[in-house]
Amino acid sequence: MFILSLIGIAITALLIYGFIEWFNKYSFEKERYRFFTTEHTAAFVSSYVIMLLGYMAMKNNWLDDWRNGAVIMLIGTIIFVLSIRNNFKHTTPSLAIKGSILQVILYIPIAIAGIFVLFAAFAFFAETKPVYNINSGD
Repeated sequence: MFILSLIGIAITALLIYGFIEWFNKYSFEKERYRFFTTEHTAAFVSSYVIMLLGYMAMKNNWLDDWRNGAVIMLIGTIIFVLSIRNNFKHTTPSLAIKGSILQVILYIPIAIAGIFVLFAAFAFFAETKPVYNINSGD
């Protein structure tokens, strides 16, 4: 069952990638604008992460003031809104609405997968080794 889950995840990732490539081609032909670029990915993923960190800081009353988390969430929201505004600035409103909705939906799994890849990379490059206590009486 685990192998089937991995195959399903791989197929889903390939389908999402194919759809993103198709939509980029479509929007470039219509408006000469690509919605899914490295810059957009960085902006959306960082805004999601910043909003999540702000929520967690607000929930845990970070530094004894919930407003610290609210300010962090506000920064993430500003990045998010500016990214969507950029879509409307460069395309027609109908294509901007379609592209922005697709960005909001598709960048969430990309952000989650990116966090897992980042944690896996940290674990791999940390090269954690077992520690042995020579002076123990055992």
